[in-house]
Amino acid sequence: MKSTRVFKILSIALAAAVVFYFLVQGVRYLTNPYATTRVYTSTTEDAVEASGWLVREEETFRTDAGTLSPTREEGEKVGQGQVIAATYDSPGALEAVAQIQAKRLQLEQLEYALSSYLNPDAALKLDGSISDDIMALRKNLTDGDYTAASGDLSQLKAAIVKRSRAYTSSQEIKAEITAVQDEIDSLQAGLTGAANITAPRAGTYSAVCDGYESVLTPAGLDDLTPSALDKLTAGENNANVGKLIYGNTWYYAAAVTQEEAQRIAGCGNVSLRLTKGITDDIAATVHSVGPAEDGRCVVVLACREYLAETTQLRHQTAQIVLHSYTGLRLPSVCLRQQEDGTLGVYCAQGSFSRFKPVDMVYQGDDYVLVSVPQNTDGLDTLRPGDEVIMTGVTLDGSQILTGD
Repeated sequence: MKSTRVFKILSIALAAAVVFYFLVQGVRYLTNPYATTRVYTSTTEDAVEASGWLVREEETFRTDAGTLSPTREEGEKVGQGQVIAATYDSPGALEAVAQIQAKRLQLEQLEYALSSYLNPDAALKLDGSISDDIMALRKNLTDGDYTAASGDLSQLKAAIVKRSRAYTSSQEIKAEITAVQDEIDSLQAGLTGAANITAPRAGTYSAVCDGYESVLTPAGLDDLTPSALDKLTAGENNANVGKLIYGNTWYYAAAVTQEEAQRIAGCGNVSLRLTKGITDDIAATVHSVGPAEDGRCVVVLACREYLAETTQLRHQTAQIVLHSYTGLRLPSVCLRQQEDGTLGVYCAQGSFSRFKPVDMVYQGDDYVLVSVPQNTDGLDTLRPGDEVIMTGVTLDGSQILTGD
């Protein structure tokens, strides 16, 4: 009974202490003339939202052959005269071609097994290659680039098979190589009416054709208007072989407001951030800005990066990043200007305030990004985490901050 009474007294005392603490803090908050905030590093971008089209110099290919077998991967570079697809007249050709490809992969694995048997260091190099393939596969899956991930998976499977083969002698490997090569020769002999489709010019191969290859061309960029982009429709698409993209430059054409077009034109160089396909910012130059039409202009950006990764993209929303600013972020009301014109802020340091000079980096609606002027040392340097005084009475650094 006595212990219960003591427990109740302690509980009441503890509750009273908590209430008293919050009461004191509330009084201090209401009577404290100084409101503060913490400084932190931040980045702000000046960007324009756009919905536009990717434009490339492209040539599509078609064949009437009974069986078609592409020989290139998506985004693969092809030299002039190199084969981009093979055609056959014989029935069952696709199955035979698939078997030939499987046998060639097996032959490659056997040749590697022979080199590994003769050179043990090759196995160590393959282990490193397997690790790199795993990391690349993980990155592409995380980024949502499933086309690249599919290629990574194929490479990884082949590397693992290479590493897993074990033989008792080099003669055993050589004998199996001869047997596999004989099978390949036999399968190829059964293919009739074989013909190759070759590249007339060096380019980048893509299996995806959408009908815009003849509608959106670099030669027609100067004729694009906002209304033409709004009404854009695909042309006839009867290509079944794929296409070649020529050159290393591709374009992004979008209709934006006249004011946005002027801002973009004034930059010269910008960054293009596509919503799909590419996670990195793409360096771009302003190729042209068309005449105004109902308050809008067509802006064309020229890009020389990531051509192979964008072969399947056509109509894309994007951000056109004009500028990027990084600095110490704080509310605009924190800024003070001394009589000599020095811009800065007052920071709470112990019981006193201290003036710290800053340079303006960027002015937002209700905040600023600032940097520390050169030759600023010691206690005068503004750093992330500093407690900056936002509002209060006039400060000169001599006041005692009794509210803290």
